[in-house]
Amino acid sequence: MIPAFTPILALGFANAGLLYGLAAAAIPILIHLLNRRKRREVRWAAMRFLAAALAKNQRRIRVEQWLLLAIRCLLVLMVVAAMAKPFLESFGNVIPGRRTHRVLVVDASMSMAAKGAGATRFERAKAVAAQLVKDSRRGDAISLVTMGDPPRVVVGDPSPNLEEVRREVGELAQGAGGVDLEATLEAVDRVLEASTIAQKEVVFLSDLQAASWRPRGGASGDDGLKRTLAKIEARGPRTTIIDLGRAGAGNRAVVGLSAGTPVATPGATVIVTALVKNFGPAPAQGVRVRLTTDGRLGPEQVVDLPVGEEVPVAFNQQFPAPGDHVLEASIEEDSLPPDDRRLLVAPVREAVRVLLVDGDFKPDSFQAETDFLAAALSPGEAPADQPDPVRVEVVPESRLARRDLAAYDVVALCNVAQFSPVEVQALENFLEQGGGVVVFGGDQVSAENYNRLLHADGKGILPAAVGEVVGDPAKKDATFRFDPKGFRHPILAAFRNQPDPVVAGLTQARVWTYHKLATPEGSAAVVALAFDDGDPAVIEAARGRGRVFQVALPADSAWSNWPAHRSFPPVMHDLIMEAASGRQAERTIRVGRPFDQTFPGPAAGADATVQTPGGGSVAAKLKADGALARLHFEQTDAAGAYQVKVGPPAPSELTFAANPDPAESDPAKLDRPGLSERLPGLRFVLLEDGRGLSQDAASVGRRGELHRPLLYGVLAMLMIESFAAWRFGRAGSR
Repeated sequence: MIPAFTPILALGFANAGLLYGLAAAAIPILIHLLNRRKRREVRWAAMRFLAAALAKNQRRIRVEQWLLLAIRCLLVLMVVAAMAKPFLESFGNVIPGRRTHRVLVVDASMSMAAKGAGATRFERAKAVAAQLVKDSRRGDAISLVTMGDPPRVVVGDPSPNLEEVRREVGELAQGAGGVDLEATLEAVDRVLEASTIAQKEVVFLSDLQAASWRPRGGASGDDGLKRTLAKIEARGPRTTIIDLGRAGAGNRAVVGLSAGTPVATPGATVIVTALVKNFGPAPAQGVRVRLTTDGRLGPEQVVDLPVGEEVPVAFNQQFPAPGDHVLEASIEEDSLPPDDRRLLVAPVREAVRVLLVDGDFKPDSFQAETDFLAAALSPGEAPADQPDPVRVEVVPESRLARRDLAAYDVVALCNVAQFSPVEVQALENFLEQGGGVVVFGGDQVSAENYNRLLHADGKGILPAAVGEVVGDPAKKDATFRFDPKGFRHPILAAFRNQPDPVVAGLTQARVWTYHKLATPEGSAAVVALAFDDGDPAVIEAARGRGRVFQVALPADSAWSNWPAHRSFPPVMHDLIMEAASGRQAERTIRVGRPFDQTFPGPAAGADATVQTPGGGSVAAKLKADGALARLHFEQTDAAGAYQVKVGPPAPSELTFAANPDPAESDPAKLDRPGLSERLPGLRFVLLEDGRGLSQDAASVGRRGELHRPLLYGVLAMLMIESFAAWRFGRAGSR
């Protein structure tokens, strides 16, 4: 590994031709020799007394004259040497006095908002950067890059307009996101590559937070990072890293906020859980955690926070009306305020609208494919003042193609024989908009049609291919049971930690026939419920912005007695709610990530306005994306709630929130060895103490220069020479 610090190796001169002027040091000697007066002896009476006095002081006078001569020669030598601009070259090829392209890289991640000594780290970084620009020489050029996720090249081309660069530094805004280290270094390399100035410097101003200085994708991203660092090093810049952080700093943060119910409806109680973490260095007692809904202060709890542990804090929350509601969990402000609050947007729906598509529709009770499912989802037992959270509509499969699926949250396909390409496209568009699809099997299912159009070798809607039918529904001689897989999936949450009789309502249901489902190798699909022989019974997968559930059984009692068991309604209710949750999950994003929202195709071209957390307003437009319209909004650098208003022909309003990366809350920082490990192959100087750099920032740009100390020495020697000449002359007159 190349060391981070290289010792001084050589003395050089920027204006070596002026060294011939060192011969001028002989001028005081010549003047001294020429001014020596020849003595002529004249004897007179008092001569013997004068000769005695001169003999007594002759040695002292000679020493004084030689000392003054040495001072005057040294003055000439120092003036000539200063004009030649000597420098100590520690590494690289940086020569003070030559035109330099300096790239300032300012860390704008959330951790830089930490306060100390009356200012944030980011404010200190800006002050040091402004001082570096101010102390740059005439002819120097500056580029400005911010470390972030993504990074931003503020001034790309080397700018000799130092005043303009200083204004850009002053206008830098504190970010609330993390750092993409590799992307930042790639941006620095692009800036260096475009420069035609031979001498280059790169100055990083950062708190060296360990979470920020890590490769993209962890250890797997090392190769890309090494290649980028090698390219930077090959361009020969002098690299300086200024540490503005503080080792051993503590922090408390709200690192998570979630709702226990995938879909919220008015009047229903939702458990909202905030995760609060203490990053040390000491336990925190009596931390107050508050929950705010739409700006109105709600319940609060007091908790103790051990070091390094996430403590869940649960609140019971009800929403009085449908619409988008903004929840905020907060703690008392500490030295890093941005992570002391976290937002969650809860789209509360008047009801979850479910379309049941019946592949064997019959008018008689519990003879159609969807009767058991409809009764399980909407039993009609809710009080009058608490409307049923699920609204069910049943249609035969022949009417599927004529339905506008955008009006529903979930579409359940029950023993539908086959699908046309138009119907498949409609389902794909529905999923892309965040809808949920549930596909039940049955005796009418055409495996060939399902596998060709719906599964499509793992690229379609269905996560699994439909295989052979296991068992004989007519004989019912083979009985299979359910394996709940440890009740890990949310659709089985109601059975966790329940007594055996309750669990038996699920595990003792009898199945005598099912479709054998096979997921492709490497599939991300999850088996939510299995059979006791290991085959999957219910598979869940993400598709587009929505979710798909594939069930190996029909929704009626033809292949099992499960629909008649008490376990069927709660599992189906939770399954439908999970399928409908796709539209909620996309409303809370990470700072710096784009917000995407799809709309029906006719909305393409509609104008949209996004109100940012700071009160600003940004104009946007919906663009066509296949058969849909899409809003793609990238200006999410600020944490907080964003309000979106879409105009005709699809007028609507929605809210989304951007939260900081929880990793940015960890104050752990890198030391010199750790930084060298994160930046393999890069030679750099680490300035470990950022205090006072704003007053002495020029030292970074002038490292190794000697002409200024020489000029200060000349001034000092002039004063010494004047004082010595006066002092010696006064002594000689006595």
